[in-house]
Amino acid sequence: MKISKFQFEDKSLEWRLEELLLNKITLLVGASGVGKTQILRALMGLKQITNGSSINGVAWLIEFETLLKQKYTWQGEFENKGISIFTEEDDDEEDKKNKAKIVFEKLYLDEKLIVERTTDKILFDGQPTIKLSQQESVLSLLKEEDLVKPAHDELKKLYFADHSNSASERGFSFSFLNSNNLAKKYKTLQKIQESELETPLKLFFLSKVDKKTFTLIKQRYIDIFPQVEDIKIAPLETKEKEMPDFLKDYPFIQIKEKNVKHWINQNRISSGMFRTLLQLSELYLCAEGTIFLIDEFENSLGINCINEITNDILSSRRQLQFILTSHHPYIIDAINFDNWKLVTRNAGIIKTHNISRFNIGKSKHSAFMQLLQLEEYQTGQEQI
Repeated sequence: MKISKFQFEDKSLEWRLEELLLNKITLLVGASGVGKTQILRALMGLKQITNGSSINGVAWLIEFETLLKQKYTWQGEFENKGISIFTEEDDDEEDKKNKAKIVFEKLYLDEKLIVERTTDKILFDGQPTIKLSQQESVLSLLKEEDLVKPAHDELKKLYFADHSNSASERGFSFSFLNSNNLAKKYKTLQKIQESELETPLKLFFLSKVDKKTFTLIKQRYIDIFPQVEDIKIAPLETKEKEMPDFLKDYPFIQIKEKNVKHWINQNRISSGMFRTLLQLSELYLCAEGTIFLIDEFENSLGINCINEITNDILSSRRQLQFILTSHHPYIIDAINFDNWKLVTRNAGIIKTHNISRFNIGKSKHSAFMQLLQLEEYQTGQEQI
């Protein structure tokens, strides 16, 4: 999937993102607080809506192309019920009944209107449907229909890659612990890529079924960290009483450093080294068509990691899309300024600007240094 255009509004919080045009790699730059992270979270909000969530007060328009070159335009709006503390995780039946309803929704395929929805009816391919939930998008309600399914499946590939807490939050997937059949289920690289497994578990199954790809990831990691000589994903070798029974068979990421006798288990791997392994692995193990949303890309990465992972993103030949935010000079300078979008905010209106309008690149100074001089970058506001 590749997103070409995105607009979003949250009427309950009174902010609006005006039209954002996206490339294969888009770097959002701008002052702190202008809305770069909001843009990424708005895109993830569309994934929630695709999965059946009701999000109060939001309106959207997105244009995207599937891996099979089908071009979709999807737009819609939920009613604005004001600011609410209700969340999708709430179990209260009364709150669920009061969730926001769809005001309107349209889905186009190759410029043909295939779904048109108002407050009281849904027309699918020109024909009225049976009465369906007013609090759930047609992408969720009609996800098994041949005309809708590709759009639903592709939007689920939006992936917010946040490893900023990798060092302290390395939990366990109990779905793995409770299943004896996963090894049979994930027998190929494609099956692993298309799964919703956490990255460490994808690495575990990869090490069993595709040693060539696993070795590629391992060697690339060793290139970045020459002090590492090996990686394995396996149960820890400990005395029986040192670990609860339910964790004894769980696979942990472990690294072996040169001239160090014992393997280093994942809870003792530095934050930067662990995050680098996850991001590197995701480039190989995500599904084709994945859209990576990465906020503050440099977080927890050392300068050597930043350089190498940025280069890997730029050189990726897979059908992936990247929407990044960063303040780091190496990342900003490494990504061609034609792929930058300068973000500004005036009151509740967020705009993104092509960097070409600011004559970036027409100076002997680095593009990053030129960016720093822009008043729009310094103040975060569009200059009229």
